[in-house]
Amino acid sequence: MQNKRGQGISTNTLILIILGVVVLVVLILGFTLGWNKIAPWLSANNVDTIVTSCDAACATASEYDFCLAKKTLKAEDVKLTDVTCYYLSQEQTQYGVAECSTVSCNVKFVEAFSVEELSTHCDEDGQVIQALIDDKLESYECVL
Repeated sequence: MQNKRGQGISTNTLILIILGVVVLVVLILGFTLGWNKIAPWLSANNVDTIVTSCDAACATASEYDFCLAKKTLKAEDVKLTDVTCYYLSQEQTQYGVAECSTVSCNVKFVEAFSVEELSTHCDEDGQVIQALIDDKLESYECVL
């Protein structure tokens, strides 16, 4: 009974199991919560992705996706929140979002310093008034 040993697990195997579990947890969190919350430093620039999605919205004549769907644009030194393809094609042309002739947006862009100011620019019922306030595109739907 002196030389009986139990089968042990090697150190290398133990390290590989721990690394595998960590990688599995990161993958699960990334796919469930979203990669931008898990590792925001992975992609500092999403301009190409937004240009591609705006082109697809125009090609399919998706009025909502082009005119009203909110996106966050991250460039090297700028982060614009809640912007739309239409706004980028009209007011921020440096990012390369093309104008879309197949979609008609009932949106009016104004200069404003607060969200409360937007309602004063209404011309017609159902029109959407938008202004970039502190790097966030604020919207107001007119009800007359």
